[in-house]
Amino acid sequence: MILTSYIFKQTSKNVFVSTCVFLSVIWLSQSFKSIKLIIEKGAHLFDFFTLSFFSLPSWLIIALPFGTFAGCMISYLKLQNDKEIIVMKSAGASPLKISKPALLVALVSALILFITSHFILPKTYEKFKVYQNEIRNSNPGFSLEDNVFINVNENQTIFIGKVSKSNNLEEIFIQDKSDNLYLVEYFSKSGYVYIEDTINLKLYKGTRVSTDKKGRSTILNFDNYNIKIKKDDNKSVSKRIVEYNEFSFFELLKKADKNLENYGKLLAEAHSRNTIIFMPIVFTLIVMLTILNDNYSRLLTKYKKTFAIGLIFIIQSLVIILKNAVHKDISLLPIMYIFPASILIFCFILLNKKTNMFKNSSF
Repeated sequence: MILTSYIFKQTSKNVFVSTCVFLSVIWLSQSFKSIKLIIEKGAHLFDFFTLSFFSLPSWLIIALPFGTFAGCMISYLKLQNDKEIIVMKSAGASPLKISKPALLVALVSALILFITSHFILPKTYEKFKVYQNEIRNSNPGFSLEDNVFINVNENQTIFIGKVSKSNNLEEIFIQDKSDNLYLVEYFSKSGYVYIEDTINLKLYKGTRVSTDKKGRSTILNFDNYNIKIKKDDNKSVSKRIVEYNEFSFFELLKKADKNLENYGKLLAEAHSRNTIIFMPIVFTLIVMLTILNDNYSRLLTKYKKTFAIGLIFIIQSLVIILKNAVHKDISLLPIMYIFPASILIFCFILLNKKTNMFKNSSF
C-alpha cells in the first residue's frame, strides 16, 4: 500500500508536468492566429489570454493522453534504472500489481477527459468562438506605433517615425486619397495627436503636396497645420460558423437525426467524446508492457522509448483514421469502441500472463 502510494504520487507529478509541457507546446503553436487577430484589431493582451483560457479544454483533450503516457514512462523508467522494479518482482509483485499506481493515474486522466469533453468543452469552446468573433468584428482601436504604416480608413494612411507617451510625434507622413481629383501628402518634422470621434493631428513645420491626375504638384510649406481624420467605422460584420465542439454529446445526436447530410460526421464527433477516455489507459498499458518485461538488456532498454512512442502514434493515427471513416460509413461506428477496448483487453492479458514481449530479441 505504501509502495503504491509512493509510485502514484511520483507518477501523478510527472503526468502533471508532462501535460503542462504538451499544453505549452500546443499553446505556442495555436496562438499565432490569435496573436495576429489581436494585432490586426488593436485588442488588448487581456483578450489574448481570454481566448487562450477558453481554448484550454480543447487543448487538454489532446495533451492529457500524451502527458499521461510521458509521465508514466518517466516514472517507471526511473524505477527500472534504480533497480526498484527488480526488487518488487523479487518480492513477488506481479506486473499488474506494479502497474496499479500508473493505471490509477490513467483512470483519473480518463475521468478528467470525460468531464472535459462532455461538460466543459461545449461551453468554453462556444465562448471562445463568440469572443473571437466579437474581436474579429470590432473596429480596431487606433494606436500609433513607431515606423509602422497604419491604414486609418480606405483612403488615408499614416506613418510616424517616433511616438512619445505624451502623444507627441516626430517624422510624420500622411497620404490622403479622399479627393478623387488630387492625391494629398503631408510631411512634417513633429506634431501632436489626440483622438475623439475623429483623429485630430496638429502638424508643425511641414509640407503639404497636392498632386493632380496629370502629375502636377502644388507645394505648400506651413508652420502649423490641423488635420482631422475619420476612423473607419463601416465594417461588415462576419457571421460565425457554429462548430461541432460547441455541442454536447446529446445535442450532437439530436442534430444527427435532423441533418442526414452530415449524419456520419455528427455521430462520429459525438461518440469520439466517449472513446477519447480510452487513450490514457491504452497509452499507460503500452508503457507497462514495454518496461515490465523480463528482458533487462541495457541495449534493449534504450529502444523501449522508441518502441512505445512509435506504437502510441500508430494507435492514435488509427483512431483518427477510423473516426474519419465513420463520416462516410456509419456501419464502422462500433469499431470506434471495439478497437481501443480490444487493445485494453489484450494488454491486460499480456500483463497478467507476465508475457515477455522481447524474449526473442537478439539484444
